[in-house]
Amino acid sequence: MREGAWFNAEGKWSWISEHATWIQRAENGRSLGIPDEEQAKLCSIPWDFNGPGREAILRAAMNSGLLRMRGHGSAVTFESTLSIARMVQIVGPFMERNFGPRTWCRFNDLGTGECLGIFYENLGTGFPGHETPDSAASVETAPVISVAAGACNG
Repeated sequence: MREGAWFNAEGKWSWISEHATWIQRAENGRSLGIPDEEQAKLCSIPWDFNGPGREAILRAAMNSGLLRMRGHGSAVTFESTLSIARMVQIVGPFMERNFGPRTWCRFNDLGTGECLGIFYENLGTGFPGHETPDSAASVETAPVISVAAGACNG
């Protein structure tokens, strides 16, 4: 698995090299449907390696409706200001295509501070014999971990 991707609200996604620098390129933002005005805001934020500028770029992109994915071997973290159920719905087809049953998935809702950690197979995305093909519905009954702001970083 590559290390990162950006997703838009319709589920269109792009592999990326580094989240902040990738999304600051106007053609990349446009490819995910970011309006020119929002893209101009993203491009105006100074980038700094792992500093407040980079964090501001990521937050602005997610506030524009994007969802960020980071891979860590057999674990993957998704984060956005969207609800966890909405994130699962957006990335469902991507997970189906790219994940094995024991891929650990972590969803961080940066708006509420809620987090969900779950194996892909437990999201109910259509494995043979699994009764709930609606992964977003599975999230409704999954345990959600509420933590302090900033503690969801995975």
